[in-house]
This record gives sequence, structure tokens and C-alpha cells, in this order.
Amino acid sequence: MTSLYQHILALEFAIKEINRNDDILLNLTLGLHVYNNYFSPSWTYRASLELFSTKGQFIPNYNCDMWNRPMAVIGGPASEVCLHMATILSLYKMPQLIYGSAPESNTKNQVVLYQQLFPNMYHQYTGIFQLLMHFRWTWIGVLSVSNDNGEKFVQNIIPMFAQRGICFAFIERFPIVSYSNSIAELVKMGLEMYKVAMSSIVNVVVVYGEIEEIIVLRLSSNLQSDDVLLQNKDKVWIMTAEMDFTSLPFLRNSDLGFLHGALSFAIHSEKVLGFQRFVQMRKPILEKEDTFIKIFWKNAFECSFPASLMEEEDEVTCTGEEKLETLPTSVFEMDMTSHSYSVYNAVHVAAHALHDFHSSIMKYKAGEGKLELLNQQLWKVVKNQLLIAQCICKLDSIENTFIILNWVSNKRRHSGVT
Repeated sequence: MTSLYQHILALEFAIKEINRNDDILLNLTLGLHVYNNYFSPSWTYRASLELFSTKGQFIPNYNCDMWNRPMAVIGGPASEVCLHMATILSLYKMPQLIYGSAPESNTKNQVVLYQQLFPNMYHQYTGIFQLLMHFRWTWIGVLSVSNDNGEKFVQNIIPMFAQRGICFAFIERFPIVSYSNSIAELVKMGLEMYKVAMSSIVNVVVVYGEIEEIIVLRLSSNLQSDDVLLQNKDKVWIMTAEMDFTSLPFLRNSDLGFLHGALSFAIHSEKVLGFQRFVQMRKPILEKEDTFIKIFWKNAFECSFPASLMEEEDEVTCTGEEKLETLPTSVFEMDMTSHSYSVYNAVHVAAHALHDFHSSIMKYKAGEGKLELLNQQLWKVVKNQLLIAQCICKLDSIENTFIILNWVSNKRRHSGVT
């Protein structure tokens, strides 16, 4: 998914920004590792365990490297990734910052160790309800992601809406996107769901999905075979903020006509000074440590890098000078997206928590009566910082307003989301 590459750029940009700032982590330098989960729980579990092994050796609980220890993990955008991640990381009390949907978990020791940068879903329920009542859309359909989050969405939205006069023609589930799924299998399940929605007489469909569900919708709308009647049915799609208008390479030129008129909740993201220039300066021939950039470049610009002198004549060669701003926004956006903005904020949260942690040590190092502060673990500092931020946000929240954490320090900054 080419648009997800921006999440990596936001991570790197934030880290470089912090490392240049002498007011934060003066004697420390932040680094980063990026893991791809390949839609597979086993890959997520393995990557989580690798964090507690010596680099290059997969021996969990054995790490002799004193200088390259992980301090926090930023996970997302899908909730399933974060759920599998939390299973391992919570055992080691590793702070986790989630930049997509937070997983539903009944285990208290997991919940205490992760914090969500995305707004609480309850505010979206309220916003969707007020939107439906404003336009008097009281006969609707629902498409929901197939996981615990989707189940909670259905359990919350149906009683709340039904009590106020909104009825449901259908409630359908998206197929589960996984490493084992073939495209053909995904299309088959997606088409069945899509036909239920399109053949219904309802004009409004509420969609609760995450990053992959928009791909299922696009596949289904473009590959509906001989149902001519379905192609002429227009719907108003109301989408939650967790959904992102991304695409796979082979879908870049597919028709988006079915989404025209859709209403999507959006997380506010401020313009981050210098980010767009940072993105424009990226060149695959210059970046030696970025192993993702050539893969992204090939998919985004539909070209290839010569592996040898023997290349087919009809193959377009990547020059490395292609302009990112010429790409469609479904392939790559130049402005920082809401998911990327959450990644950017998560880095600042972790950095300021680490800064406060080291400041506490320096401040009380000489005081024998306050040695207990030296034993305070980093995960508790991160947790306390985030709890402070949550309290600030709750105090300032108003109806129809989502709150996200900007970054936490003694300045106690935060920003609103419309």
C-alpha cells in the first residue's frame, strides 16, 4: 500500500526533528526500526520478540547491547496488529503508542501499557447519529470490520440508534484480510457483501472499517460482473475516521465513482513545518538505509530499477528523479495524513516522556532520601504522561469534537479535531 509509506516518513521526520533539538534528549540520540507484519499474526509476534533479542540473533530475553535498547513501540494502523503486538510487549512492560484503532482487550495489564493517539470512537457514534438525524436518514445499512472492534461498534451503534428511531436494513461484515487470503477469495467474499448493500433500497450506508476495508470496497465495486442494475444504484457512504483512502498498485486506475458524495469523518492534522520539503527531497538513489523507498518508488511510479544490464526494452526504468507531487492522492499524499500525524505525535510523546525520565534522575541523583525516583521505570513515566494528557483532553472536550494528543510536556499542549 503505497500511501502507508508516508507513515514511515512521518516517523523518520519526527525523530530527526527531535535529534536536532538541544532542549530534548541532549545526550541521547533516537533511532528507529520498522517492521512489516504482512497481514500475519505470526510475523507480528516474531517482530515483537525480536525487540528483546540481541540484534541479528533471535534469542528472546538475551540482549547484551546496552546502547540500542528499544524505549517504546508505535503500532498501527490496523487494530489487529496492535492486539497481537500487545500480547507480547505487555509481558515486558514495553510502552506502546497506537496510531490507528485501539484493539479491544479484556486484559488489564495490556490496556495499562498502551495508549491510543486516535480519538475515542464514542464521539464518532455521536457525530454519525447527529448527521443522520440532520438529514432525516432513519433507514440505513451498516458494513462493519470483522474483528472485536467491529463487534463493539455494532453492539454500541444498534441500541443507541434504535432507541432514537433509526432502523437497519442490513448489517454486513467485511471479509478478513489476511496473509492466507488470495485476491480471488477476498473478491468473492467482498462481492457478496457489496451486493447486499447495493441491492438494498436504503440510500445511506454507515461503514466502520480500518485501513484495508476501503480496498475491499474498491475491489468489489470495480469487479461486479454482470449485475448491471447494481451499477446504477447510488448510495451515500458514511465512513469512520479509521478508514484511509489507500489502494494497492493494481487498483490505482480503478473507478472511484461509487464513492462520489461519500461523507468521511476526518482527524484534524496541523501542517507540520518542513515535512513536505522533507518528502520532496527523498530520492531512491540517495537513501541507502531506507529499504522501503525502492519498493515504494516502483509501485508508485510503475517503473523498475535495473538489476543488471540485461533489461527488457519495453520496461520503464526508474530514474529516481520522478516527482512525488505528480502522483494521485490515492497513491500518495504530499500533505501529512491523519494517520501520519498520529505517528508524528507519538514520537514526540515518547521523546518527552524519556526526557522527563532522565530529568528526574538528574534532579534527584544527589538526594539520598529520594532514591525511589531513580528506580521509577520508564513505562510508568510514559503512562503518567499520557494520563495527564487524557485528563486535559477530557476537560476540554465538547460535543462533536474529537481530541487527539499533540505531545506532552510541562507545556501541556493539545489540539482539537473536527
